[in-house]
Amino acid sequence: MAVQSIRPDVSNLTILSYQRFLHPELCDRHCSLTLNSSGMKLELQLNASGHLLSLHSGTDSLTEVIVDHRETFPVHGRFVDYRLRGYRTESAVFPSGLRYDMSCQLERLHLDVFLRMNEELEQDLCRADLSSRLPAVNRLLPGPLSLIRAEKGRGSFLVYAFHTFPEHGAIV
Repeated sequence: MAVQSIRPDVSNLTILSYQRFLHPELCDRHCSLTLNSSGMKLELQLNASGHLLSLHSGTDSLTEVIVDHRETFPVHGRFVDYRLRGYRTESAVFPSGLRYDMSCQLERLHLDVFLRMNEELEQDLCRADLSSRLPAVNRLLPGPLSLIRAEKGRGSFLVYAFHTFPEHGAIV
């Protein structure tokens, strides 16, 4: 009997960004954390696909989510819709002055390199602000990892997110 991964196939992932709040119930949530700084609130969530980040600043809201492209998500307010392939950066400045910068990279690695990188990420789990280790689907590969580090700046947040996909030897 085959065991199916909790994570979707990495080749089916899309990163979506919205200039609005998305209801958190749209994604299954493994764990979450809320950070506050300079009148801003950042909500971090880890899910099977990756993450959902929501920033609230004054009257502005911004949401970034990694999902399986076959899932249905709202179109209203979407300004980034990018199928994860290679490397991509996006920037947006909103009328209120709120600025969003995103840099995303999908790395497919040889198994030995992937396993070494996975070990390094495992060591970083204790320093992460939010982390999740999902069950392995076979005994020869580690379970998928997700970890987020968030740095508070003056009037800003800097978020680092890493997600592993052992069955595909990939890291986002």
